[in-house]
Amino acid sequence: MRPTGLIGKIMIVGLLVGSTGLAGGVVAAAHVTATAPADCAKATVIAKPKLNTQAGSTETIQNQITSCATKTEVVQVKQKLTITGAFSGTFTLSAGQTVEITQHIPYRCCGTFNATDRVYTTSGQLLATARGSWTFA
Repeated sequence: MRPTGLIGKIMIVGLLVGSTGLAGGVVAAAHVTATAPADCAKATVIAKPKLNTQAGSTETIQNQITSCATKTEVVQVKQKLTITGAFSGTFTLSAGQTVEITQHIPYRCCGTFNATDRVYTTSGQLLATARGSWTFA
Protein backbone atom coordinates (compact mmCIF):
# COMPACT_ATOMS: atom_id res chain seq x y z
CA MET A 1 0.00 0.00 0.00
CA ARG A 2 1.39 3.37 -0.99
CA PRO A 3 1.26 6.17 1.63
CA THR A 4 -0.89 9.13 0.63
CA GLY A 5 -1.57 12.62 1.91
CA LEU A 6 0.72 14.84 3.96
CA ILE A 7 1.95 12.03 6.24
CA GLY A 8 2.77 9.89 3.22
CA LYS A 9 4.75 12.71 1.61
CA ILE A 10 6.70 13.28 4.82
CA MET A 11 7.38 9.52 5.07
CA ILE A 12 8.63 9.43 1.46
CA VAL A 13 10.90 12.45 2.04
CA GLY A 14 12.20 10.80 5.22
CA LEU A 15 12.99 7.62 3.29
CA LEU A 16 14.85 9.59 0.62
CA VAL A 17 16.92 11.42 3.23
CA GLY A 18 17.76 8.19 5.04
CA SER A 19 18.62 6.18 1.93
CA THR A 20 20.54 8.74 -0.10
CA GLY A 21 22.24 10.83 2.53
CA LEU A 22 21.25 13.96 0.58
CA ALA A 23 19.74 15.70 3.57
CA GLY A 24 20.60 19.22 2.38
CA GLY A 25 18.99 18.89 -1.04
CA VAL A 26 15.94 16.92 0.09
CA VAL A 27 15.06 18.87 3.24
CA ALA A 28 13.97 21.81 1.11
CA ALA A 29 11.49 19.46 -0.57
CA ALA A 30 10.13 18.47 2.84
CA HIS A 31 8.34 21.78 3.17
CA VAL A 32 4.83 20.70 2.19
CA THR A 33 1.91 23.09 2.43
CA ALA A 34 -1.18 21.26 3.65
CA THR A 35 -4.48 22.39 2.20
CA ALA A 36 -7.94 21.69 3.52
CA PRO A 37 -9.87 19.05 1.60
CA ALA A 38 -12.59 20.18 -0.79
CA ASP A 39 -15.28 19.28 1.78
CA CYS A 40 -14.40 20.18 5.36
CA ALA A 41 -16.41 21.44 8.34
CA LYS A 42 -16.06 21.89 12.10
CA ALA A 43 -18.99 21.78 14.52
CA THR A 44 -19.48 23.10 18.06
CA VAL A 45 -22.43 22.68 20.43
CA ILE A 46 -22.58 24.78 23.61
CA ALA A 47 -25.37 24.50 26.19
CA LYS A 48 -25.82 27.34 28.72
CA PRO A 49 -26.21 27.05 31.62
CA LYS A 50 -24.80 23.56 32.26
CA LEU A 51 -27.01 23.22 35.34
CA ASN A 52 -30.47 24.74 35.07
CA THR A 53 -32.62 24.66 38.22
CA GLN A 54 -35.15 27.38 37.34
CA ALA A 55 -38.63 26.05 36.52
CA GLY A 56 -40.12 28.11 33.69
CA SER A 57 -36.71 29.07 32.27
CA THR A 58 -35.07 27.95 29.04
CA GLU A 59 -31.79 26.31 28.12
CA THR A 60 -29.84 28.05 25.34
CA ILE A 61 -28.17 25.75 22.82
CA GLN A 62 -25.65 27.41 20.46
CA ASN A 63 -24.68 25.38 17.41
CA GLN A 64 -21.82 26.59 15.21
CA ILE A 65 -20.86 25.09 11.87
CA THR A 66 -17.66 26.43 10.29
CA SER A 67 -16.38 25.60 6.82
CA CYS A 68 -12.68 24.72 6.70
CA ALA A 69 -12.88 23.98 2.97
CA THR A 70 -10.95 25.92 0.36
CA LYS A 71 -14.07 26.71 -1.68
CA THR A 72 -17.80 27.19 -1.22
CA GLU A 73 -19.55 24.03 -0.05
CA VAL A 74 -23.05 22.86 0.76
CA VAL A 75 -23.43 21.03 4.08
CA GLN A 76 -26.35 19.30 5.75
CA VAL A 77 -26.75 19.58 9.53
CA LYS A 78 -28.73 16.93 11.39
CA GLN A 79 -29.24 17.33 15.11
CA LYS A 80 -30.58 14.85 17.63
CA LEU A 81 -31.80 15.89 21.05
CA THR A 82 -32.46 13.57 23.99
CA ILE A 83 -35.39 15.87 24.80
CA THR A 84 -38.27 16.95 22.54
CA GLY A 85 -37.14 18.90 19.49
CA ALA A 86 -34.38 18.75 16.89
CA PHE A 87 -32.92 20.70 14.01
CA SER A 88 -32.05 19.84 10.42
CA GLY A 89 -30.96 22.21 7.70
CA THR A 90 -28.85 22.72 4.60
CA PHE A 91 -26.37 25.58 4.37
CA THR A 92 -24.14 26.97 1.62
CA LEU A 93 -20.91 28.13 3.26
CA SER A 94 -18.02 30.00 1.66
CA ALA A 95 -14.49 29.07 2.70
CA GLY A 96 -14.04 29.91 6.40
CA GLN A 97 -17.66 31.00 6.93
CA THR A 98 -19.49 30.17 10.17
CA VAL A 99 -23.22 29.77 10.64
CA GLU A 100 -24.73 29.84 14.13
CA ILE A 101 -28.06 28.35 15.14
CA THR A 102 -29.45 29.32 18.57
CA GLN A 103 -32.20 27.27 20.18
CA HIS A 104 -34.12 27.82 23.41
CA ILE A 105 -35.26 24.62 25.07
CA PRO A 106 -38.01 25.01 27.71
CA TYR A 107 -37.21 23.73 31.21
CA ARG A 108 -38.37 20.16 31.85
CA CYS A 109 -37.48 18.52 35.14
CA CYS A 110 -35.41 16.50 35.65
CA GLY A 111 -32.41 14.92 33.97
CA THR A 112 -29.30 15.36 31.85
CA PHE A 113 -29.91 15.97 28.15
CA ASN A 114 -27.73 16.08 25.03
CA ALA A 115 -27.70 17.85 21.69
CA THR A 116 -25.63 16.10 19.02
CA ASP A 117 -24.93 17.77 15.68
CA ARG A 118 -23.68 15.86 12.67
CA VAL A 119 -22.53 17.69 9.54
CA TYR A 120 -22.61 15.90 6.18
CA THR A 121 -21.78 16.60 2.57
CA THR A 122 -24.71 16.53 0.16
CA SER A 123 -23.57 13.02 -0.83
CA GLY A 124 -23.82 11.85 2.80
CA GLN A 125 -20.15 11.85 3.89
CA LEU A 126 -19.81 12.71 7.59
CA LEU A 127 -17.62 15.81 8.03
CA ALA A 128 -18.01 16.67 11.72
CA THR A 129 -19.77 15.70 14.95
CA ALA A 130 -20.25 17.79 18.10
CA ARG A 131 -22.16 17.26 21.33
CA GLY A 132 -23.25 19.47 24.19
CA SER A 133 -25.03 18.49 27.39
CA TRP A 134 -26.95 20.17 30.21
CA THR A 135 -28.93 19.22 33.29
CA PHE A 136 -32.40 20.28 34.32
CA ALA A 137 -32.68 19.78 38.10
